[in-house]
Amino acid sequence: MSSAAFHKKREYLLTNDNLYKSTIYLAWPVVLQSILQVSVGTVDIKMVGTLGVDAISAVGTSRNVIMILMVLVMAISTGTTAMVARFIGKNDDRNASISAGQAFMLSILLSMIIVPLGMLTNEYSLRLLGVDDNVLSLAMGYMRVFFIAIPFFLLYFMAKSIFQGAGDTRTPLWIDIIMNLVNVGGNFVFIFGMFGFPSFGVAGAAMGTALSRIVGAALGWGALLSGKFDIKVELKDMFRPIWKVSSQIINIGIPAGLQGISRNASTFVLFAILARTLDSANAVPAFVIGTNLNQYALMPGLAIGTAAATLSGMNLGAKQYDRAEASGRATAVLGAGVMLFISVVFYLFATPFINFFLDVPNDEVVRIGTQFLLLIAIAEPFHAVTIVASRTMQGAGYTKKPFQITLISWVFIRLALAYFLAIVLKLDSTGVWIAISVSLIISGFMSYSLFNKGEWKKVKIYSVSG
Repeated sequence: MSSAAFHKKREYLLTNDNLYKSTIYLAWPVVLQSILQVSVGTVDIKMVGTLGVDAISAVGTSRNVIMILMVLVMAISTGTTAMVARFIGKNDDRNASISAGQAFMLSILLSMIIVPLGMLTNEYSLRLLGVDDNVLSLAMGYMRVFFIAIPFFLLYFMAKSIFQGAGDTRTPLWIDIIMNLVNVGGNFVFIFGMFGFPSFGVAGAAMGTALSRIVGAALGWGALLSGKFDIKVELKDMFRPIWKVSSQIINIGIPAGLQGISRNASTFVLFAILARTLDSANAVPAFVIGTNLNQYALMPGLAIGTAAATLSGMNLGAKQYDRAEASGRATAVLGAGVMLFISVVFYLFATPFINFFLDVPNDEVVRIGTQFLLLIAIAEPFHAVTIVASRTMQGAGYTKKPFQITLISWVFIRLALAYFLAIVLKLDSTGVWIAISVSLIISGFMSYSLFNKGEWKKVKIYSVSG
């Protein structure tokens, strides 16, 4: 993109009176990108579903363990997005490049921790979930392959966050389209065995994902280095440590990473609770399928949250504090409407959607999954407020108190209530679904109250000389 075109887009995002239009401008590519990502997850589960219910449980539980560790990348990506957005808002391209380069270095360092940690703890983590031996064997094969590709996952995720912080949400979309084509093609080859490759089964789904992440990392960082897009990263900034920048990224990002860990750790424990209920054989695959379906409602909300973070950071960088707050409110309303609509659609057509994943019809899985989708739909507008308000504040670099809200609502309230209802009162999976819904509603009220206080608009981001 030419310099003139980029500055024209920057001015549009900072001055357009219709904040809903600005949000949609930034969010629609991320919505499509998110839908593509979830679709690939759906294809993974559908493909391995032909191998049986145990294969579905193996992929679902594996991803849950993986995401507990992978969410650490949020600590870098959130801080990077906030800093890049602020510097782009200030029209400071040099410091935007420095921030992006430090994110590259931090990604490499983080992958050096996650890969050995994941490989050493995967069996222990799966046993904590209470999976049976057949699911355990399948899940471990999936996780070994996935962890080998972690560096490429981190690097692509970071490149995407840099583009989004600069207000460019379309370039990551095109890269994702290519990645998803590679992923689906790789799945066919590696799961079922084609073109001379043997059939790897469940592990083959991880191989397709790994190949796509390698392609995505190469394309993402190639684009950032090319200078043909909204932000150009200098090669020297990727290999020259600048602690003042890295420390700001880490300080902003650690609470966001802990927030993500809290979410995924609570889901991890929910799997363990479900595995100990009387209807566990059907509840676990119903949870995996229901969660995957709910991603289609969640991902557009996260995309709108991404737009909220970008608008928040850019407007604060340009010292437009009232506009930053107004953009947060507009994106929250939009996110709540979109997520509610999609979640209601999935509840109304739950039976065919759930049966799509099953190799043979299972009325009990359908019943339990439908109940899950209903209770989630009730709480989804509150969930949207939590996502968008948190992302607006994170885009400003304000991350500690949003993390505290997640810790209280998702960990303390959700898990205590889930155990009490499911195990003590013997409501089984119904108790877990009620706990999830109640915790989402509480989180929504707490997040909106924190957003209204306005403390997030006072966070300082410091420049360095290039």
